[in-house]
Amino acid sequence: MVYAGGKLAAQAPLPVGGILSDQPVSVLGKQLGQVRKAMEDLGYDNNNVIMSMSTLCLPVSPRLKLTDFGLLEVKSQEKVPLIQTYFDKNGMRI
Repeated sequence: MVYAGGKLAAQAPLPVGGILSDQPVSVLGKQLGQVRKAMEDLGYDNNNVIMSMSTLCLPVSPRLKLTDFGLLEVKSQEKVPLIQTYFDKNGMRI
């Protein structure tokens, strides 16, 4: 699913185990094309938009991965905060 401006822009439902579509290839292909375009319209830049997002949730891949436990740094398996606290040069919270 891709949301833009708080509204659903595109989706490719995968109801079978969260990894398979129950639609014909022609329908799934059209849905994935719409998802790819919506992501690119939002500024996502990758040479393989769908595959890069599909593998984002694999916790065995290097670096940061999105899991059901949150965003993890793969090597340490430590959670990465999604909201960062910033301080100005005087140490005051911004």
